[in-house]
Amino acid sequence: MSVTLFGTCRINCIDSNRLNEMINYCQSTKEVIQFIHYLKRELTIPSPYNMLCFRTGICNNRYIEYTDHFNKLFLETDVFVIEISSNKKYIHNNFYLHHLCVDERFKEFHQVTPLDILQYHVVEKQSDEEIENDILEIQSLLFPKKMVVVSHYNSKINGEYIPSRNHLICLLEDLCKKYNIPFVNPTEVLVHLSQEDAISEDLTHYALHGFNDFSNYLYNYVKRMLGM
Repeated sequence: MSVTLFGTCRINCIDSNRLNEMINYCQSTKEVIQFIHYLKRELTIPSPYNMLCFRTGICNNRYIEYTDHFNKLFLETDVFVIEISSNKKYIHNNFYLHHLCVDERFKEFHQVTPLDILQYHVVEKQSDEEIENDILEIQSLLFPKKMVVVSHYNSKINGEYIPSRNHLICLLEDLCKKYNIPFVNPTEVLVHLSQEDAISEDLTHYALHGFNDFSNYLYNYVKRMLGM
């Protein structure tokens, strides 16, 4: 099977074509849409955005040059696994930046970012309606290929869900039910584990047990989608 991942390293458990590792780890629906248009040759991303829109470019301090290989892998895909873990958009000159290049939490990566982009980029929070429209656009862009939406793990702090994360997870689940889109919630998959065994202390990456169990589940879920 050929699988394209749009998401973070949390879903790297599936044997995929590695487009996300070659180019970018997406977090928001807007990043996914931009990435799809790029892979379909419908969008040209010029310098310096062909570094700043892509996690691999930022981490390796190099521009990502488009090749026909990207398009070939995209076209040969059987299933697209799309992890949506953020409702934030980092925007400059109508391009959606990867957050690493401007996010205050990751200043060690900012040496590759031009000063004017650091100073004048805009951070916006998506509305529920915008995310709904984006999900439908993603579905349309990928049709007739299969797709599955994956959410973040719904972590708790002091026994309470993180409001923004919980809201996005619930929204994605409702939208996927509304439009009959396959959806995987890692929290439900890992319900047999404590949060400490499921996800790391910083609530970002899976802990060992969580990664192994979720990897096995998601891999088999995709195989079932393909009738394997």
